[in-house]
This record gives sequence, C-alpha cells and structure tokens, in this order.
Amino acid sequence: MTYGLTRLLRTEDDWSNLLCFLAELDPEPLRSALLLAPGTLNVWREARVKAGRGASAGRADFVVLLDDIERSVMEVKLGAGAHGDQFAAYDAWADAKGFPLSARYLVGPNADPIPNEPTHWSRRLTVPGLLSGWSRSTDDLARLLSVRALQQFTQLEAEATGPANEASIALSDALRLRRLASLTQATAPPGTIFEPKQRSQTGAANICAWRETADGYVVAEIQRLNPRRPNGGTDTPFEIRIMVGVSGGTAETDGELADQHRDWLARCSFVQHAGSPVQEMVVAPEGHGFKTEKWNGKGHPEYYGYSGGGQGSSVVLQSTVDLKEMVTAFSAALQYLTTYSEQ
Repeated sequence: MTYGLTRLLRTEDDWSNLLCFLAELDPEPLRSALLLAPGTLNVWREARVKAGRGASAGRADFVVLLDDIERSVMEVKLGAGAHGDQFAAYDAWADAKGFPLSARYLVGPNADPIPNEPTHWSRRLTVPGLLSGWSRSTDDLARLLSVRALQQFTQLEAEATGPANEASIALSDALRLRRLASLTQATAPPGTIFEPKQRSQTGAANICAWRETADGYVVAEIQRLNPRRPNGGTDTPFEIRIMVGVSGGTAETDGELADQHRDWLARCSFVQHAGSPVQEMVVAPEGHGFKTEKWNGKGHPEYYGYSGGGQGSSVVLQSTVDLKEMVTAFSAALQYLTTYSEQ
C-alpha cells in the first residue's frame, strides 16, 4: 500500500481527492475539524461557485454542506500559490451565502505563508492536521489510509528539505520552493519584489524576485529543471538565473541591455561576490554562465532568459544542495541584485 500511495499521491489535486474520499468514508473527523454541528455532512469537490449573474466564477477545492446547506469553503495549496482572482470569486460567493470569515479555509502543508494568500482566510487547518483526524476513525479503511498518507507526507517534507537530487516527485520540489520563498523573502533587501513565477509567466515552477532600476529591472529566480534523470533529464535539479530586462521589452531590447552589463551578469562575477560558501554549491563557478549551444529562438541567442522576461546567466546548483544551502545561495543572489548600477 505504501508504494501504491506514493504513486497515487503525486500532486496537489491527489491529496485533495484523498481528503474528499476520507470524508466520504467517515465524515466525523472533518465535522470536528470544521467545528460543525451534528447533521448530515457532504462534500462537493471542485465545486463551481459564482455569486450571481455577471460575477466571476471559480472552482473551489471543497464546499462542505451540513443538512444540504453550504457551510464552509476550503482551498488546498500545497505547492502552488494563489493565482488570478480565484479568491475574489470565492469571497463573492461566500459573502452571498453569508459565510463568516472563519468558515473560509486556506489549507497548506504547514503554517508557512502561501504566495499571494488572502490574509482574511483561516490558516488554522493543514493537510497533515486534517489527515491525522482520521487516524482514530471508526472506519477501518479511512484509518489505514490516513496513517499511510501521513507517513507519505512526512517523507515528502523530508525530501523538501534534504538533498535536492533525492526528491522523488515534483511536489517535493514545490514544497521546497514554498519554504525557500518564505525564508528568503523574510530577509530580502528592501525594494525586492517576490513573485511565485517568472516575469515572463512561462516555464516550470520557480521563485522569482526582482528590483526596479532606472533602465528596467534586475531579476533573480530559482527554477526547477525538468525532467530529471534517469529519463534523459538533468543531474542538477535547480538553477539560479540572474537577468536584466526592460519593462515591456522584447528579446532584442533585453539582450541589448544584457550586452551592456555582461560582466556583471556573468556567473563568476556573482560567485566571486557571494564568496566561498556559494562557490562550493555551484557547478563550474569560474564560468560565465551564458549560452553556448545553438539558439532555439526563445530569447536572446547569447543569454539564458525569456522573451520579455529578462536575459542573463545561468548559475547551476550542485545536485546535493539541501534547502538550507539553497536559502544561502538565493539570499546571496538577492543581495547581488543590489550591486547593479546603470551605465
């Protein structure tokens, strides 16, 4: 069963589906967690919510009903952050239903901040906290599943803090980046803006931070490289990119700005500024980190980056770096952004 759950619980949606299934087997632990009165409890999964004609619609992870009346709404965020206006749509619907703020739950893996989270939603529930409620269930299957799932979740959190190349699934990486964002944002230099994705809004899950400059912006981001070996991917799961860009620019204008600051953008310049602890974490720290392969048409042919999202160098991290080391490396990159000066 442990192997089967590992294969089945691979994404945020998978864990939400499990919680829904457990509630169907035994609703009492969910009733207790939500502080609901006795009665018939049902759960709508991926429920379409809309306040009325002309209002924005959304799909909430869970709507909980007591005696066929909606009583609570829950959104589960393990690796992802809030996006678009999803919580505005949920709030409009909840307001129309008369839900108090205490009946709106944003459920994470722990109490860490969630990117772009609505601060008025309750954060008192977590995924492992909910799962633990079924560990004492009177339903044998629910009790067994919850115990096994908690073991799996503990393993995911261990992978999220340990060596990067030992993560078994992408969700481990997403949990790692969530924690990394929280830790580095707390100590970032004033004027640093954090986003849960690249400025170009493309690519794999990552954490992006940037600063405005007189001629545009400078960016540091950690990106999860994909796919991993042994399926023809990379041995180095993460890289930091340090880039410059022009607001509203193109690959050409970003590339021209990168040309002006090529020495500053070089990997070796960042590593030299960061010092020996970071130097030991970086693959080929003496290299410049610019592209050497043939340009594939995405961005400037000399640099790593994104069309309209900045151009610069790639700082590849050793495969064995753990969360603490990644925090050190990315914090150093955020400090390095403050040394940028316009020419």
